Amino acid sequence: MACDAQNDVFIAGRGNKPGQGIQMLTMKLAGATGQILWSDFHGTTSGLDDVAWDVAVGPDGHPVVTGVSLDGSGGAVCVTRKLDAADGSLLWQEVLTGGVADLASPDGWLAILEGGDVAVCHKGYGAQSYDVLAARYGSADGAPVWTTIYDGPTHGGDNPRHMIADAQGNLLVAGVQDAFWNYDFMVLKFSGADGSIIWEAPGYDGPPGWYDVANRLAVGPGGVVIATGLSDGSGTGWDVATVGYDPDTGDQLWVQRHDGPAGQSDEGRDLALDPFGDLYVTGYAYGPGSGKDHLTLRYQLPLGSPALPPAPRLELTAPYPNPFNAATTMGIDLDGGQTVRLDVFDLQGAHVQTLHSGFLPAGFHAIRWDGRDDRGAGQSSGIYLFVLSHARGRNSEAAILVK
Repeated sequence: MACDAQNDVFIAGRGNKPGQGIQMLTMKLAGATGQILWSDFHGTTSGLDDVAWDVAVGPDGHPVVTGVSLDGSGGAVCVTRKLDAADGSLLWQEVLTGGVADLASPDGWLAILEGGDVAVCHKGYGAQSYDVLAARYGSADGAPVWTTIYDGPTHGGDNPRHMIADAQGNLLVAGVQDAFWNYDFMVLKFSGADGSIIWEAPGYDGPPGWYDVANRLAVGPGGVVIATGLSDGSGTGWDVATVGYDPDTGDQLWVQRHDGPAGQSDEGRDLALDPFGDLYVTGYAYGPGSGKDHLTLRYQLPLGSPALPPAPRLELTAPYPNPFNAATTMGIDLDGGQTVRLDVFDLQGAHVQTLHSGFLPAGFHAIRWDGRDDRGAGQSSGIYLFVLSHARGRNSEAAILVK
């Protein structure tokens, strides 16, 4: 999915076109209402399954989509199409041969470069095994600027899982690479100007030296290249492995591993950075008796900097009495002084009253609410939420006002 400057939405995937099978599908939806404004189908004459894997919007407001069409012989072609934002008509289309007919997992990615040129990356099949296919197309007419095929040093499987562009317009590719019957992180940097390899990072190989896969990429503070995925541990199954690389050389800067509470298979699936440069990794971890559970990890960058100090204990106690008629009282219990804010909201999210805003010393503080808003007007019967905001997040309690 991608949005344009008017907040309309472009969606790429696959859809059934009657009589012609499953095809690449691109749709434009009105951002305000969700109304489908137009749909574009594309497929080969074979009538086999096709899929669009990624969509992006260029500076001219037109969407570009890339995907895979099966050719009827068991092979596939990688198709990139630029469509007119107004009506979905085709502006240009380019094809890379040698694609992989794998509809189970994403194997195509887009990036819009400076000036609106389009970079694509796909999983391909070469003479011996999987290769990385990449290309750059001109914004106006789709004319190829360059195309390249990456076949790693062992000529084994080089399987991309993600591609992004950095601030300089170079392409970063992550995945898994066959390293002489051992599978390691694959992280590559291609020149956006001509498609040449700038560096191949040494493959990250976990403790037992078996199976390690980079799933997603991001660029962190100072341009550091960050990849997360899975890595076999010693007796721990898969662990979440997150690795930082020097943006100029590809040298490994740091590694963070996380083994979930059950000591079974855990995997990092995506990552993002907040405006302060902290890194969030999300995926799954096995819990004791609960199977796959959602997992989110937060790292402070640059790694090696001092960790955040432990937060003082903070508790918002339940209001009493509850239900109440005239007034109810809750407590803020602190073992260290800090600045907090306590607000009252109704169930529609409307702000009713601020009960406290400012510093509180350590200890227990009783806060009373008399059922009125900031202007002194009494409130009607209903459920009200008390939200305590502080530096580390929020706590909340609810009470019922009965008149």
